[in-house]
Amino acid sequence: MQRQLTKSVAVLPFVNRSNDAEHEYFSDGMTEEIINALSKVKEIKVTSRTSSFFFKDKELPIKQIGEQLGVSAILEGSIRLSAQKMRISAQLIDVSEDYPFWSEKFDRDLDDIFAVQDEISLLIADRLREHLGHFELEDQLVDQPRLSVAQYQQYLRARYHLLKMSSADIQKGLAILEEVMEQEVTSPLVYLGMHLGYTLLGSMGLMPAEESFVKGKGFLDQAIALDPNLAECQLHMAFDSFLLAWDLPASYEHLRRALEIRPMVDIYQTFTSIIVAEGNYEAAMHYIQQAIQIDPFSSINYHLKGFVQYCQEKYEEALLSFEEVWKLKTDAKVPVLYKGQALLLMGKPQAALAYFDQLPAHLDGDLNREAGLAMTYATLGQIEQAEHYVALIKNAMDSPLKERAIYHLIHCYTTLKRPDLALNWLEKAVELHLPLIIYFYVEPILRPLHKETRFQAVMRQILGDKPSFDFQKRKYKKSLLDPALLDQYKKQLEQLMQEQEPYLDPALSLRTLAEKMSIPPNQLSQLLNAGFDQNFSEYVNGYRLWAFKEKANDPSLRHLTILALAFDSGFNSKTVFNTFFKKSMGMTPSAYWKKIVNA
Repeated sequence: MQRQLTKSVAVLPFVNRSNDAEHEYFSDGMTEEIINALSKVKEIKVTSRTSSFFFKDKELPIKQIGEQLGVSAILEGSIRLSAQKMRISAQLIDVSEDYPFWSEKFDRDLDDIFAVQDEISLLIADRLREHLGHFELEDQLVDQPRLSVAQYQQYLRARYHLLKMSSADIQKGLAILEEVMEQEVTSPLVYLGMHLGYTLLGSMGLMPAEESFVKGKGFLDQAIALDPNLAECQLHMAFDSFLLAWDLPASYEHLRRALEIRPMVDIYQTFTSIIVAEGNYEAAMHYIQQAIQIDPFSSINYHLKGFVQYCQEKYEEALLSFEEVWKLKTDAKVPVLYKGQALLLMGKPQAALAYFDQLPAHLDGDLNREAGLAMTYATLGQIEQAEHYVALIKNAMDSPLKERAIYHLIHCYTTLKRPDLALNWLEKAVELHLPLIIYFYVEPILRPLHKETRFQAVMRQILGDKPSFDFQKRKYKKSLLDPALLDQYKKQLEQLMQEQEPYLDPALSLRTLAEKMSIPPNQLSQLLNAGFDQNFSEYVNGYRLWAFKEKANDPSLRHLTILALAFDSGFNSKTVFNTFFKKSMGMTPSAYWKKIVNA
């Protein structure tokens, strides 16, 4: 169970209520857009897509989901498409009290989809602020994507397939995006989707990394030309600066800019990936813990955590993290080699031998079994067997597995205590500009190479002479209210509440109350937080509770029900009334009623 953050929300996948199951992509896309929009509010922790979608189609109580995600509120909803019409239903649920504190339906034309996304996202953010406490909101959370509705639907279909992360689905997603590009679109999202597709193919070993990254870079350049200030553009630029240019200062700068635009779990993951390459394990662990807080059901996060621990030579802890990866994604391939190498480095070659031996040969072309057995037999001193598997790896040099083969040969010759051959292959890797050699400085298996002059020269070429990480914490805006103005507004608000009684309006919102005060909503939110130590809901419901008690104690109103008195006092929900009453009074409304009637 995650530690609950006070200002935090998870957006569960919107349910597809359409008659056509193919509209699933639209429900998923709407969910992702709302997650992205709310993520722009820096003071709220928004659970990332991976962990939210972990609960898709799972019949679990909302309270249990919220507790597992460590959030204070859950947004759930559904979408029904019919011709050019859509109905969107949404509700916000308080996790700790387990009750909905807001719900609404929206009937709109499909042509209004972009305005509706912004309208709903702002409304949700408003209701979260009213319920959770002060944070500042911009006037717009969703940008127009510069696509027609039809093109946007195609884009959502493509994302739907890309994020399934199988070779066939990635190829299908890329094909859909290529169709959209033929229409000469000016949206950077389409080109970022192409870059994502090729990045996934390369990083998952489904396509030679050199080829996939070069292809992807062209699409990223097009996206940057269209809008370099998108958080996604900055994030992708950081990735390319790191793996393609080995330019760590530039990578950090892009990540800083991305984090300022919109915090995303991918940013924390990328910080971890880059920082660990410099051997700054404490900072790397800090960022991966941030990522896990936002995305506790992401297998990638636990792989990165395990990789940091592996580089720290904390092998027992690393193995536990890798086991978490497989609990979340049983077919995860990334930690496979690291688990076996950890066993070797722990002095357990027989366990490593049993582990590597049971791996399928050429598992999706990764050569992990061959490399693992070569290193294990080398460690056991059985050189002939080790050389046999090295030969199998060399046979892959004329295949699409060439890049993987080079990586493995560097590791194998190091364990064979042939640093000259290992360094020959390392220099070949530099010549081919293979991305992952940037991690060789922190790879424990390669520690025997560190004393070699040739190795030091190569790593200086990649990393420079000293670490470049120097990240400063994000600066937040200063308070909107000085003490004198705060005191003035407090008196003004109290006078307004007592004289005009706006709390009796069940539809009262922070924005409408701010209008009555003639101040911006951000200032009213801060006024309630700093001046009264309450959020909007607590403050307004406090007045409603007072009004209810006044009415309940009036004998002339005893013919009315408790709920009728609550509604007359401004409450618009039986659940909200009962929950707030019990929390404030320490008893139920019915117990209070009996107490005063029998007094």
